[in-house]
Amino acid sequence: MTETLVQALSYTSLAVVAALIGGVIAIYRAPGPQMESNVQHLAAGVVFAAVAAELLPDIHDQAPTVVVAGFATGVVAMLGIHRLSKRIEKRGVGGNAAGAAGLIITIAIDMLIDGVLIAVTFIEETATGIIIALALAIEVLFLGVAAVVALPDAMGSLRKIAVPGLFGALLTSGVTVGVFTLAGAAETTIAFVLAFGAAALLYLVTEELLVKAGKVPQTPVSTTLFFVGFLAIFLLDIVG
Repeated sequence: MTETLVQALSYTSLAVVAALIGGVIAIYRAPGPQMESNVQHLAAGVVFAAVAAELLPDIHDQAPTVVVAGFATGVVAMLGIHRLSKRIEKRGVGGNAAGAAGLIITIAIDMLIDGVLIAVTFIEETATGIIIALALAIEVLFLGVAAVVALPDAMGSLRKIAVPGLFGALLTSGVTVGVFTLAGAAETTIAFVLAFGAAALLYLVTEELLVKAGKVPQTPVSTTLFFVGFLAIFLLDIVG
């Protein structure tokens, strides 16, 4: 268990660093709409490939009822988180940062889920865990940028960078809790969690990355980056 935790945390540190880098970029040189759309397309392709090449094959031979239950639970959970974020925004929670509160809370919860997902994949197979951790690092890079950009301009740099720092801490906590609670768990439990995680990632891609990216006029570059991200992870899986 200790070895699995160390491996999982070592690769999760890439995502933690990516979140901080995203925050620093947003503070000192926030990307324009087109650049942000390009990064969203790249991240979407990477996450899609990770789900298709790593998560879905791992649950393919499990009982359909377990897979459907895990997937459905993941969808319901993400819809619930989305609804919660909208309510928080409407009620003005967070004072001057009320406009970003819903987004930050949504990402924070997603970080915990992603951390548990990384833990489960490392428990199942190290190679799978590595690819999922790398894919999520690219996702977290964008989320770090998005969260800091949403914060009010008057907020100090240290307070802004604390937000992606919090994301990294929550991701690490999810990994730690996941390893300690799911190591040695039954195959049906692991399959349920993987199906849940696959649904959560697909929801993030469709409702967060691609929907927001679609608000910017599409270009051949942004479309190409989606396929570049997908192919990069797919090839990494083949080589690995």
